[in-house]
Amino acid sequence: MRKSKPNLELFAADIPLVDGIIESITLLPDQAKIYFRTENGASAAFTFEQTAGVWEKRAAGQEIGGMTTQPIHLAPSYIRDSLLADLETGELDQETLDSLSVYSFLNSWSEQPLLEIAAVEMKIDK
Repeated sequence: MRKSKPNLELFAADIPLVDGIIESITLLPDQAKIYFRTENGASAAFTFEQTAGVWEKRAAGQEIGGMTTQPIHLAPSYIRDSLLADLETGELDQETLDSLSVYSFLNSWSEQPLLEIAAVEMKIDK
C-alpha cells in the first residue's frame, strides 16, 4: 500500500512561504509561535493553538521551500507514537488527539521537514 504524499503548500493565507526564513521559534504552554520573514522582507507570525508536540531540526535561520498539513492519522510514525504515549500517560486526551493536524515546514533543498508541529489550529498574523 502506497502512502499518499501530502500536498506542498507554497502560501499560508497570502504569505509566500518559498525561500522565506524561520527567524525564531517560541514555545509556550499549549502554543507554539513561529516568526517568519518572506523572501521580500515582510514578516509574519504563525501561532499554533493547542499544540501537542513540536519536532524541530535546527529550523531557526533556515530557508524553507513550503509547508504541508496533514491529519494526524497520516503523520509519520514517530509523531503518532509520541502522541499515543502522551495519551497513555494522560498528558493528552482522545478528543484533542483526534482534532490534531501536523504542520511541517520543509527544507527548500531536500523537501524534508525542518519543523513539525502537531496542533489543533494555525493562525497567521502579519
